Amino acid sequence: MRCSKCNREMDETGKCSYCDLAGDDPVRVMSQEEQATYHGVTINDKVNEQAEQPYMHIHNPYQKVYVKNVNMGHSNWVTKLVIALVVMAIAAFVLLVALPVALIGIGIGIVVWLILTFIRGYM
Repeated sequence: MRCSKCNREMDETGKCSYCDLAGDDPVRVMSQEEQATYHGVTINDKVNEQAEQPYMHIHNPYQKVYVKNVNMGHSNWVTKLVIALVVMAIAAFVLLVALPVALIGIGIGIVVWLILTFIRGYM
């Protein structure tokens, strides 16, 4: 039989001589004594109620800081395509609608100013 961690041969008892991983031991909850003496990383057996909420760190009771991690590396191509289309739509709106309207407004303002300056000069 081969070890599931290192893929080496295990002895007759089902233990790997290389990484000492028991082949038939299922994952189990550690006892209180084992938890007290263990100094490694474990899986928490209690359900984290705030796992779906953003991480909240409170420096003082009047100021709260929320941190939410968004990882775009694991999103599928459809999500990336939708985000790219939204960004392109916003850029198109700015270039094709907002910018021309602003330039026309500035142009009208300049023309009105020139006309008023010309009229005031002759009065």
